[in-house]
Amino acid sequence: MILYWRLNAAASAMSAQQQRMDVIAHNVANVTTAGFRRGEVLFADLLSQSMEGPGRPAVPAALLGQKPVTAGTGCRTAAIRTDFHGGALVQTGEMLHVAIVGDGFFRVQLPSGEEVYTRDGSFRKDNNGYLVTADGFRLPLPPLPAPECEVVIAADGVITVTMPTGENRDLGRLELAAFDNPGGLARLGNNLFAATENSGPPQVLLPGGRTHLQQGWLEQGNVDLATELTALLRSQRAYQVSARSLQTLDEMLGIANQLQR
Repeated sequence: MILYWRLNAAASAMSAQQQRMDVIAHNVANVTTAGFRRGEVLFADLLSQSMEGPGRPAVPAALLGQKPVTAGTGCRTAAIRTDFHGGALVQTGEMLHVAIVGDGFFRVQLPSGEEVYTRDGSFRKDNNGYLVTADGFRLPLPPLPAPECEVVIAADGVITVTMPTGENRDLGRLELAAFDNPGGLARLGNNLFAATENSGPPQVLLPGGRTHLQQGWLEQGNVDLATELTALLRSQRAYQVSARSLQTLDEMLGIANQLQR
C-alpha cells in the first residue's frame, strides 16, 4: 500500500512541475510583450495518509503521547496567480503609445461588445479611424475626425486632436478601470483580462495625480528573465527527481509481484 501512495505522490509531483514549467515558458515567451503580467504557480499538499491501520500497532500513536506516523500523498496545483507588479517604462516616441503610471487598466471592447481590460498601451489607428489595440480591439472612444491629424494624450487622459487646418478638437477622455481585487481577474489571452466575481466589478478610474498616463511610452512586461530561468531549472530538476522515483517504485512493485508468484 505504501508503494502505491509513493507512486501517486511522484506522479502528482511530476504533473504539478510540468504545469509550472508550462507557465514559466509562457512568461519567458512574453518577456518583450508590452504590459504583460507574469503567471506564478502555487502548490498545495494533498492530504496525508495515516500509517496506522490493519497490520499496524494496535495502540494509536496519539494515545501513547507520540506523533502519529503519516505519509504524504503528493501535491497539486492550487492556483495560477497573476503577478500585477508594474513593469519598467520605455520611451518609444510613438504618438499612439501610452503607458499607465500607477494602478488601473485600459478598457477595451471586444467585437461582441464585452468590455475587457489590458495594461498594453501599444495602440494604433484602424481603417475606420478608431483607436485599437495591437490585436485590433477598439477603445471606447469616437473615431479620429481626420485621417491625418496629430493626437495629444494628456496625463489626465484628455485627448486633443489637431486637424490639418490647425484646429484643435477634443476627442474625449481615456478612462481607466480599477478593481478591488485585481488578482481575481481572469486571463483571456492576447494580454487581456476579464472581470469575475473574485475581482469585483470594474470601477471608473480617472487618470491624473498618482495614477496618470505617459504618451510616447510603453510599460514593459514584469518578467525578469534571470528569475524565470532559475525557476525553470529548479522545476526541471524536481521533475527529473520525481520521474526517477516513479521508475524506482515501479521496479520495486515489479519485484514484489514476482515474489508473490
